[in-house]
Amino acid sequence: MSGDFTLKVHELRKQYDDRVVLDVDDLALESGRSYALVGPNGSGKSTFLKMLAGVEDQTSGFVDVEGDVPRSALSVGYMPQKSYVFGFSVFKNVAMALAGSSLPKDEVRERVMRALEEVGMTAFADKRGSGLSGGESQRVALARMLVKDLDVLLFDEPTASMDIAGTLLVEQALERYRERTGCLLVVATHAPSQARRIADETVMLSAGRVVEFGTTDHVLSNPTSPEGREFLSYWAV
Repeated sequence: MSGDFTLKVHELRKQYDDRVVLDVDDLALESGRSYALVGPNGSGKSTFLKMLAGVEDQTSGFVDVEGDVPRSALSVGYMPQKSYVFGFSVFKNVAMALAGSSLPKDEVRERVMRALEEVGMTAFADKRGSGLSGGESQRVALARMLVKDLDVLLFDEPTASMDIAGTLLVEQALERYRERTGCLLVVATHAPSQARRIADETVMLSAGRVVEFGTTDHVLSNPTSPEGREFLSYWAV
């Protein structure tokens, strides 16, 4: 962990021709805390994550860092909705995240097996990635992130293809990782019930704008915006 920091979002905007898909005025996300991004399909959750990760350029505005470390020095992990797993072994799929490091082989193996254990995939270490189910592939992709010490973890629907047992396992692994590293964790999820389990604070988006932001319990129990009340009316949270 590089130190305490805050990601500061200011007038962040993404536009395609005449269509604005994201328009966030100001938002502060602090290291050591977990955040959920919720909202209906098309609300801008994936776009927002991509901009935080730096894999998609904004039309205007910026994301800055305040604290002990400049943005360029932050180690950021981003896992998109569609998790990619290579055809070689599960072990190698995870170990590739440490390629180029100066770690000795024994430590690489220890880290990989620990990450696989965190997501319940140690029994699959020697199996080929091409033979995995969707949920198993997601867990391998997750282990590939957890094998490193990162400052920022960004996940887009990381448990969408998993059953309940797998989902709970992954949620617990993310919480342990955050407690160990002090990272900033942001998870986009379609389920407010998951946000309640994993997030200190919740950001709700609607039509690209932030309509609710606060502690998860407050956002999910006492939405103040018409958009928030409408979205949550479809869920038992």
